[in-house]
Amino acid sequence: MAVTPVFTCLCGIQKKSTNHWVLASVTPSGISFMPWDWRLAQSDDIIVLCGEGCAASLLSRSLGEWKQASPIEPELAVTR
Repeated sequence: MAVTPVFTCLCGIQKKSTNHWVLASVTPSGISFMPWDWRLAQSDDIIVLCGEGCAASLLSRSLGEWKQASPIEPELAVTR
């Protein structure tokens, strides 16, 4: 009997056959979103997302982490 993987979003929802899910890849240099691909979704470095809301949430969290991780150098800051 074949084993069928269960995909679960960061929010806890499990994928069903009719969902329109999104995949994401987060690296130190950025974040990439891509359409659902069953084989790619099984990769350890891919984040499975249930839709646009969770994708937007991941992007927002990532932007916040990048902002905290790399403070702006005073000479690069915009002044008025």
